[in-house]
Amino acid sequence: GYGPLREDLAAWRGFYSVLRGARRFDLVHAHSPQAGVLARIARLTGAPPVVYTPHCFTFLGNPARVRSHVGLIIERSLAPLTAAFIDVSEYERNAGIERGVGRPSRHHLVFNASEACPDVAVAPEIAAFRGDGPLLLLVASLRAQKRVDVFLRALPSVLHAVPSARAAIIGNGPESASLRALAAELGLAHDERLMMAPFHGPAARYLKAADVYVLSSGWESLPIGVLEALACGVPQVVANVGGVAEAIGSDTGVLVAPGDPEALAAAIVELIGDPERRERMSDASRVRHAERFSLDRMVRETVAVYESAIRARR
Repeated sequence: GYGPLREDLAAWRGFYSVLRGARRFDLVHAHSPQAGVLARIARLTGAPPVVYTPHCFTFLGNPARVRSHVGLIIERSLAPLTAAFIDVSEYERNAGIERGVGRPSRHHLVFNASEACPDVAVAPEIAAFRGDGPLLLLVASLRAQKRVDVFLRALPSVLHAVPSARAAIIGNGPESASLRALAAELGLAHDERLMMAPFHGPAARYLKAADVYVLSSGWESLPIGVLEALACGVPQVVANVGGVAEAIGSDTGVLVAPGDPEALAAAIVELIGDPERRERMSDASRVRHAERFSLDRMVRETVAVYESAIRARR
């Protein structure tokens, strides 16, 4: 999304001073809508061509209709100043083209990626919490988009059906306090089977202890967390939003309707009750990550877009 105007102006001044420095730049790559706005406005002052990766356009999924409409107007207006769009999912690419954000030829599909599961030790706090039953893990930024509240509302049913299960919510963000309040409202605040803790990367420190990865987002393009779960071989139960289905298949995880705690709970209970299925999903997840979502592949494809944008300038 877009930040407060004062912060945007400060960021733009800093960015502009770098561009006007002694070092010459051939290209600017802006990530996220806020950075995309600042970089393309600078283009009006003679700044280098801009490659822009939205990581989910602001007009996609956001329930704030006015904000979505304004976001679409901004993206359409700035599209002529965009040398190339890098869309991280087919969903994002198709949405941009269908809504008239730039010419189709300027949209390039480069799927998100993550590193292979790193060789790191399990986080001490998650190791101490682990227990003997199945561990559910949600690792995400605690903001409205991720709808962590849906997972919390699903947990009482899951824990009733599988008393040995445990759930860890790992993340930082503006909704931390409200989510803790919701946990208390649901009677989970003092339940030893729920842990809510801040995130200290990499995500593999938590994923390596997990039996099921959960993400209950309200909207997405292609979240990195899902790819990290694939890399570490953790079966997924994820809300079917945006381009998530481009990464997760029935061989690696389960897709559920967004915003539905009951459906989420049912899918989780079914999966944790079938260890053999989870083992097959774990193997398939690692294979899928290696074949489709490696960093090497993303770097090669991104460099190709850079080279194309620079050639077009000459």
